[in-house]
Amino acid sequence: MELRFKIWLAEDTDAGGEGYLGEGRFRLLYAIDRAGSLRKAAAQLGISYRKAWGDIRTAEAHLGFELVRRRRGGSSGGSSALTEQARQLLQAFEEVKTNIQTVATQEFEKYIEPIFLNHKEHEAREEKKKLNMK
Repeated sequence: MELRFKIWLAEDTDAGGEGYLGEGRFRLLYAIDRAGSLRKAAAQLGISYRKAWGDIRTAEAHLGFELVRRRRGGSSGGSSALTEQARQLLQAFEEVKTNIQTVATQEFEKYIEPIFLNHKEHEAREEKKKLNMK
C-alpha cells in the first residue's frame, strides 16, 4: 500500500480547484521536448492537436510567459521547442513533487500505516485463536 497524490497550479481565486498546469500538461511538455513537435507529442499522448494546443495556450495565459516556441511548417514540417522558463518550471515541478512525496511517505508511515498493521495483527491473532479452538 502506498500514498498517492496529485498536484497542480491554480489561481488563488479558483474556488473549484480547476488547475491550469498539472501532471497532464507537464506530460505534454515532456512529450514536446522529446518529440520536437506539438503534433507528434499530442499523438503520442493520445490527445488531439487542438486540445494540446489549447492546454499550452491556457497555461501560458495564466503563467504570463511562453512555454513552447513554435515554428510553422512548410515542406519540411514545423517544430516546437520548450523555452528556458518551461525547462526551469519542469525541473522545479519535479523537485517539489519529490519533496512532497518524501514528506507524504513519512507521514503515511507514521499515521496511517500503523492503523492497517494493527488491523492485520488483530486479524492474525483472531485467526490463530480460531485454529487453536479446533
